[in-house]
Amino acid sequence: MSHKTKAIPPKRLIHLAEGNFSHRKSKMTTGVLRYGYHHSLAVIDSTRVGETANQVIGFGGDVPVVASLRDALDFQPEAILVGITPAGGRLPDDMKQTLLEAIEHGLDVYAGLHDFLTDDPELVAAAKRKGVMLWDIRKPDKHLPVGGGLTRWSKSYISLMVGSDCAIGKMTVALEIDRAAKARGIDCEFVATGQCGIAIAGWGSPIDAIPGDFMAGCVERDVLTCEGSEIILVEGQGSLLHPGFSSVTLGLVHGSCPDSFVLCHQITRREISNIREVPIPSLDEVMRPYIDIVRPFKPNAKLVGVSFNSVGVSDEEAKAAIADAEKLLGVPATDPIRYGAEKLVEAMQKHRKEIGK
Repeated sequence: MSHKTKAIPPKRLIHLAEGNFSHRKSKMTTGVLRYGYHHSLAVIDSTRVGETANQVIGFGGDVPVVASLRDALDFQPEAILVGITPAGGRLPDDMKQTLLEAIEHGLDVYAGLHDFLTDDPELVAAAKRKGVMLWDIRKPDKHLPVGGGLTRWSKSYISLMVGSDCAIGKMTVALEIDRAAKARGIDCEFVATGQCGIAIAGWGSPIDAIPGDFMAGCVERDVLTCEGSEIILVEGQGSLLHPGFSSVTLGLVHGSCPDSFVLCHQITRREISNIREVPIPSLDEVMRPYIDIVRPFKPNAKLVGVSFNSVGVSDEEAKAAIADAEKLLGVPATDPIRYGAEKLVEAMQKHRKEIGK
């Protein structure tokens, strides 16, 4: 989906995360458990049977972990989500067999893999026979627009989450800001740009599956779909520093033409991931190219806050990093999971007023 209409209504959902139910390996499941609009019933992982989601990942409440699809069917689900994000985005053979069995029991199937369910003749035939839906969350629309810098005229306040590296919490901070803003009565919209965000929001464009010429155009279209909201929060992807994913990041900057940025950084991360001996620069250096790129479109664009991922460090270390960043950059910093996102909402509201939005 690339317009603000949920691809599917809320469903009674089970999660397939066999052998991989964890923060790192089942990002689809953990994201939907924390932020999604579906009613999650159970997680399939035979290695964690008897535990609850909250016991395994620290949230998700009493959603139980069960051994098999057969056990999960006792909860009367309507759909099954492939909860893992495997390397290369390929569906493991054993999971395909589970999905075929789920289809036979009348379940819709959702997946955010690069291997599309709808490209598999066996899955397609089974789904057609049983009258169920296959949702390829990562499959882009056929008709893709080229960007035109149109978001620079938006009357809404647009903020883009950017990072010092990949996989450090850009989606999480956007969703935490969204929650905090809505709690204040602010009309806020979250624009999903990756498979996890789309699974959570029910709509968006899978930017890493879109040809380069159309990345900015798809983001631009989705942002303009939310025109009229007070604040539009755009989920970040990749990093301008990362050789593997910088093109996606650049497409997001040009597609959203943001009024502000929130810089995301993991405290324990010292080098660019999977790139040997390339240290992450100081946060002010990290931020500089983002501002330079958007300035021709939004002269008043600025960094409004820093979001830290403080996993693996003590409360004292986290607070020290926050204090250092606030001193270096002159903007509020927080870990939205540990300390909330209110400081970031306040910073956006202040900047909105300054630029007349």
